[in-house]
Amino acid sequence: MNKDQLRQLRHLKREIELLQDQIINLESEIVTDKVRGSDPEYPYTEKSFYITGFAHEEHGRKMKRLKERLQRRLDDLMDLVVEINEFVEEIDDSLLRQIIILRHVNGLTWEQVAAHIGGGNTGDSVRMMHDRFLEGKR
Repeated sequence: MNKDQLRQLRHLKREIELLQDQIINLESEIVTDKVRGSDPEYPYTEKSFYITGFAHEEHGRKMKRLKERLQRRLDDLMDLVVEINEFVEEIDDSLLRQIIILRHVNGLTWEQVAAHIGGGNTGDSVRMMHDRFLEGKR
């Protein structure tokens, strides 16, 4: 696990939310079309009408393909998030685990991480602990 992969965690979670919203929005897609018809009584005057609804056959095929593609992407992202979370959970040192969670999961700055941890740590010292740990994991 490297810094770039850890940095992606917050963005992955946001992308997962976006994909879930897209999947939900796919199901509510409405189309409009123009048709011609006439009055049911004499004089049978031809008129144009606008109708609104779902294009079942065409819409269904496209929606199914797009939904499958979005679902595959969503599954891949969920696997990455699980992999990163497992990596964080396997860290033995509680301080390093807290640093990584505060920085990469909660999105705090290094100074905020240091203030949260306390113990006279500075933003730079916390960042250096983080970087040394990740370099040792390569």
